[in-house]
Amino acid sequence: MNLNKNFETINYSNIGLFDFVRIARAWKLDFIQLRPGTFFTHIAQVVYKDFQLGNVKLNTAVKQEGFSPEGVWTFAFVNEAQIYWRNYKVEPNSIIIYTPGSEINAVSEANFEVVTFSVSEHCLFEIAKSQGEESLVDSLKHIELLVSKNPLLIELKNVILNEINQHLQNPNYINDLAFKESFTKKLLVLLKDSEISSKKVSGIKRLKLLHNAEQYILQKITEPITVSALASYFNVSERTLLYAFKNRFNMGPKSFMLVLKLNHAHQRLHEEDEHRSISSIIKDSGFWHLGRFYKDYKSFFGELPSKTLSKNSH
Repeated sequence: MNLNKNFETINYSNIGLFDFVRIARAWKLDFIQLRPGTFFTHIAQVVYKDFQLGNVKLNTAVKQEGFSPEGVWTFAFVNEAQIYWRNYKVEPNSIIIYTPGSEINAVSEANFEVVTFSVSEHCLFEIAKSQGEESLVDSLKHIELLVSKNPLLIELKNVILNEINQHLQNPNYINDLAFKESFTKKLLVLLKDSEISSKKVSGIKRLKLLHNAEQYILQKITEPITVSALASYFNVSERTLLYAFKNRFNMGPKSFMLVLKLNHAHQRLHEEDEHRSISSIIKDSGFWHLGRFYKDYKSFFGELPSKTLSKNSH
């Protein structure tokens, strides 16, 4: 970062799953690839002292979970790719609201793109106060998703993208206070003209069940777990468990367990010494049949585990 500037520009193009997960974990986020294919993503950010602009594109379906930063509000605009945010189905005319320190739980399908504006809690409140909109900001603390037919939504989304492109094309481009003030004021107008989304697809109880089931599978990752044992542990029927997983991930619990274990193995192969045997590494992820693992891994990630492991030497 140039110390003569008061901002930083970040641009990652065509990075793979492991590097993306590593970057995301620095943001207190964890990602799991859900569908077969070679994973690529594009990340662009402009980071000023009191606000950030972001654009992320993902080529395949993922599950993301974590927490938003303390002291920061984030407003997200998405494209047409299907996404479930918490227990809502998100439409293209939606505004996702990340309140400071709030839980992030989302599942997005292939070719998902999100454009974000993040602003410090102090700045948002001060600008809202100057517009007489303190009560609006207070009400947003209890809202997760808004929808709007106001053309301002598309305008603001394009403003963010244009601003990011300006920074990427011209390293000396600076647009701090004026942009923050004008954009936030327009954003407040948009938020005030929006409605709370009614597109709930499940209850919080089901989301908690899925989260707890995933944590249980990870804790027991080296052990064989049946769907019936999983249902019994959480005192629900197999049908309830099946419906919950199908509704959220478009796959049953058995398939999800395999996906989770493959992602776990993918991480381990990236992190381990290249001289350690693949058979010993994958046992940490609950795989015991090397031939079948090779087939499943190649089918899911588009490369052999030996190739993943060899990347550690570069």
